[in-house]
Amino acid sequence: MSDGRSRQHPTERSTSAHKPASCEPSPSKPSSSEPPPGEPVSREPVSREPVSREPLSRERIIEAALTIIDDEGVDALSMRRLAATLGVQAMSLYNHVDGKADVLDGITEFITTGMQLPRRTDGGWEDGIRSVAYGFRQSSLRHPRACELVLTRQLSSRHALPTINCSLAVLLDHGFDEAAAVHALRLLIAFQVGSLIREFHSPSFKGEDESAVRERTARLESSGFPAVAKLAPMLAVIDHDAEFTFGVELLIDALRTYAPSDATDRPGMTSSSPTDI
Repeated sequence: MSDGRSRQHPTERSTSAHKPASCEPSPSKPSSSEPPPGEPVSREPVSREPVSREPLSRERIIEAALTIIDDEGVDALSMRRLAATLGVQAMSLYNHVDGKADVLDGITEFITTGMQLPRRTDGGWEDGIRSVAYGFRQSSLRHPRACELVLTRQLSSRHALPTINCSLAVLLDHGFDEAAAVHALRLLIAFQVGSLIREFHSPSFKGEDESAVRERTARLESSGFPAVAKLAPMLAVIDHDAEFTFGVELLIDALRTYAPSDATDRPGMTSSSPTDI
């Protein structure tokens, strides 16, 4: 499965140390250069090049953990597995991270850092909401198996606060009252979390495979439920991009009820955090 990753995270694997060739002559074929019997044998020390290895760091640990999750899912990650992937002892990891929970927090930070949020919006608050919603989704979809961590871990952490601040600033700077801004923020979060989790755990049937669509349609038509049977051709096709767009626009339409009458005349957003979070 393609996960859309835009970055590569190299994972070092332990390799067997090179065993130098034996310096001892074969017993059956004495070397002509051996000293006469009874004289001491002088041996030069064997020179061995040190194995070059990139120093262990928190960044390397997080990247290796993200690679494991992208390939096999969150359940595959353990400190022992992570240590084996990096070619180190498990206890070495604890010099850089506090444990698995800290590693998961680091992955969350890595993903949210990739989100591009507007420093200001030249259009109205509607454009600001769209920018936040699509920025969050696009960053999350780069790591489908890992982004569920972003959706389910504590949203009040310092890594989530720039996104929250940006969303609130979009509304406050365009005249929404404080209570409406907070309610709108929580509604937006609920929609983002719900739609993305559903997308990760359900297939995307866009209609490319006509035989599969016909099979699903026939199964729904014979379900015995009139409404399901009537809409079977539409229910048999799922386009998550279209569903997300529909949801965002529906939220924006609903929020217009709470927008001040002069909101469209207000300046763009000015109080958000830096573009990258």
